[in-house]
Amino acid sequence: MSKTPGIVTVMKFVSPGDKKFSGYVNYMDRPEAMRSEHFKDWNANRFDGYNHYMENPEKSDGLFTAAKDSLTQEERTELKGQFAMAQNNGSLMWQTVVSFDNRFLADHGLYDLRTKQLDQEKLQQSIRNGMSGLLINEGLSNTAIWSASIHLNTDNIHVHIAFVEPEPTRHMFSLSDPDGGSHEEARGMLKPATISAFKSSIANELVNRDQSLARLSSLIRNELPQHDYDWSKLPDFDLLQLYKDIYKALPDDKRMWKYNMNALHEVRPMLDAFSSKYMQRYHPGELQEFDQALKSETDFREVLYGSGQDGKEAGRAKDYEHNKYKELYARMGNSILKEMREADDAVYRKEHPNGSSYHKAQGRHPTQGIMGAVSSIKRALAGDVQAHRQAQREYDRMQEEKEADHQRQQGPGYERGW
Repeated sequence: MSKTPGIVTVMKFVSPGDKKFSGYVNYMDRPEAMRSEHFKDWNANRFDGYNHYMENPEKSDGLFTAAKDSLTQEERTELKGQFAMAQNNGSLMWQTVVSFDNRFLADHGLYDLRTKQLDQEKLQQSIRNGMSGLLINEGLSNTAIWSASIHLNTDNIHVHIAFVEPEPTRHMFSLSDPDGGSHEEARGMLKPATISAFKSSIANELVNRDQSLARLSSLIRNELPQHDYDWSKLPDFDLLQLYKDIYKALPDDKRMWKYNMNALHEVRPMLDAFSSKYMQRYHPGELQEFDQALKSETDFREVLYGSGQDGKEAGRAKDYEHNKYKELYARMGNSILKEMREADDAVYRKEHPNGSSYHKAQGRHPTQGIMGAVSSIKRALAGDVQAHRQAQREYDRMQEEKEADHQRQQGPGYERGW
C-alpha cells in the first residue's frame, strides 16, 4: 500500500512577465480575506503528483519573513515594493509549497486534530531554517528576499513561500521565442540537492533528530571501528586468514588502496566480510545499537517521504539505510587498508633505505612483507594453536620491555598513568 508522505515540497519559478508574478505582487499588501480570494491569481503550483494540496485556502494567517512573524501594513507595502523592483529588474520569482500531512504534525505534537491548534511558531522557524539553507546552497543568501504564509484548511496544512532577487544575479541564457526572436532569462532551476536539503532541514527542525543522528555518527566514526590490537594482530585464525587474503588480492599500485577505488571492486566483499565478522565478534552491543538506531531513523524517513514517486522520492528511506551501512564499511575498510599500506611501506623502507625506486613508482614491494613482519601471524595462519599462544606471550613480553625502557628514559619520577 502506498504511504502518504508527512511533508511534500513543490517548487516552481515564473518569469517576470508571467501574470502569476504580477498577481502575487498586486495582492501582497491586501487584507488576508482579499489575498485568499485571489489566491489563484498568483499560485503557480497547481498539482504536485500527490494531491491538490494548494486549493483556495480557507484561512491564511498572514505573511511572515526571515525576520518577522507578522508584518504591519507599512512593512507589507515595503515588501511589495521590493518584489515589484525585482520584477522590473528581470528577476524570476520562485514559488514553493510545503505541505504537511496533518496526522504527521499531530504525531509529533505540533497539531491537535481535535482543537485544530497548530504550533505556528515552530512551523515558521522550520521554514526559516529551510530557506536559509536553500539560499546559501544556491548562492542567493545576500541577494534574495522571501515571504511566506501558513494556510490552514481541512485536509493539509501548508505554507506558501515566494522569493525574488531585487537585484538579479542568476546566470542568464538565451531562449528562443515563438516568433523566431529570442530573449534573455535567468536560470530558474534549483539543484536537486538543494531541494532535498530544504525538506530535510524543515523536518529536522520540526522533529529534532539531532541526538539520534549524532549517535549514529559516533558509532560509525568512533566506536565500531575501535580495536585493541592492530588489525593484523587480532587473535582469530579466520580473521587473520582473511586479512592475508585481502592483502594478497590488493593491486600493486598502493595509491589504489582505498575502499571506494574501482581497482578494489573484487576486494571490497572481502573487506566487508572482515568488518562484519569483527563487529559481530568484538562489538556486538554497539552493532545492535547501530542497527536499532538506523531502523528508527529509516522508519522516520519512510513516514517523512512516504512511498514517493518513481524518479523522485521512491526508496529514499532505504537509500539512507544503504548509504549508512556503506559509510560504516568504508570507514572500517579504509582503516584496514591504511594499516596494510603503512606496514608494507615500513618493510620496504627497511629493505631499501634509499627508497628511490619506491618514491618514483609508489608500487608494492613484491615480497609478502606485511605478513612476514610478524612471526606470530605466520604461525597462527599455519594453524598451530600452541605456537599462536606462545607468539602472543612473546608479543606481550615485548610490549612490557618497551614500557620498561620508556620508564627508564623518563627517569625516577615516572609512574604509569601519570
